[in-house]
Amino acid sequence: MATELVVLSDIPFTEELVLATALQVIPDGAGLSFRDGEITQFLDTNADPVLTMFNTTVVHDPADARALLKDPPVSFALWTEFILPFTGSTAGRPLIDALARAVQGTVREKL
Repeated sequence: MATELVVLSDIPFTEELVLATALQVIPDGAGLSFRDGEITQFLDTNADPVLTMFNTTVVHDPADARALLKDPPVSFALWTEFILPFTGSTAGRPLIDALARAVQGTVREKL
């Protein structure tokens, strides 16, 4: 089963930041965007799935958001969902960790 993770931050992702970070972790990989950029799928050099990223959303009610997470932080303004594939590349977790660092965010698992 795939793993659903969330990056919580106060700094938004930009297309440039995401691309630069992805190139550091999977330099020969690729990123494919769908639905006008709502979904981005990262692939490794073998075209195996690495990570799926969804558009960032503003958190209007942090209490409701915290209820959906394991060990949530106290405050955060932005919520970005990711899915690590069950099979495929092992670069997914390093990529999501690098993306979280790039926006000074934290990674949490959804319940």
